[in-house]
Amino acid sequence: MAISQMPSLDYWLDKNPVFRLGPPNLVHVTRVAVESLISRIQGKDANFDPKKPDYMHYFIESKKTHPEMVDDSTVMGYMMVNLIAGADTTAVTIRSIFYLCLKQLAVYRKLEAEILSAGFDPEKPAPFGAARQLPYLDAVVREAMRIHPVVAATMERYVPESGLRLPDGSFVPGGTAIGMNAYIVGRNKTIFGEDAEDFRPERWLQATVEDSETYRLRLQKMNAADLTFGGGSRVCLGRNLALCEVYKVVATLVLRYEIELADPAREWTIEGCWFTRQRGIITKMKLRK
Repeated sequence: MAISQMPSLDYWLDKNPVFRLGPPNLVHVTRVAVESLISRIQGKDANFDPKKPDYMHYFIESKKTHPEMVDDSTVMGYMMVNLIAGADTTAVTIRSIFYLCLKQLAVYRKLEAEILSAGFDPEKPAPFGAARQLPYLDAVVREAMRIHPVVAATMERYVPESGLRLPDGSFVPGGTAIGMNAYIVGRNKTIFGEDAEDFRPERWLQATVEDSETYRLRLQKMNAADLTFGGGSRVCLGRNLALCEVYKVVATLVLRYEIELADPAREWTIEGCWFTRQRGIITKMKLRK
């Protein structure tokens, strides 16, 4: 986090010539992208079926259809975006979902029952569209991202020259760097309730004593405060891909495996830099019969 505020530290940490001290870098991701692209171009990619074109196929084809815009470096950029969008961010979210649910077995059993009764084919990955329609899975995913957002740093924006008038009447001059922190906003009790510190997926569902209009307004307020992927015109470009992966992976794992924490009493360890990575989440998995 300090590096994003003090770039000069980057030379002492990530680019330290004696011993690198920074967070994980993109060296391995870059290597995978380069090797995959070379293998595909040379016709040596054994995993590629021309009858089922993938992202890389369309990226390479775009060099022919839009040669004025796309070259090899552009294709590499496209691939890097896909790999990065589906790596740390998605992994952090999936770890959060399983850890938080398995820590509250009543929540996990409810999620498990919903997925197992959805009629998915256990021999195939769960379909995204159908998984996204499962109300409790959707509530679990949203609640896990609220409690443990992938990025828990202030997302800065600059006030336009005209300035900004805040709801309380105070004025912020143009050019001022401002921002909100998803971790803090997600714990706002005026929006998420007095139990905002607790992991409770039901808050995203309509309560039995709540009429439809009241629920709609409450959900609208929570949606407006959801900064998991940022907001506005600079919302995360990989949001849709990341969510697709999360819903499919969680539903598929629950569908195929019986999962439990190896040590239910053990707490996770969180490392906060830009991403809020976790360690210490060890599970036991057994194929369902």
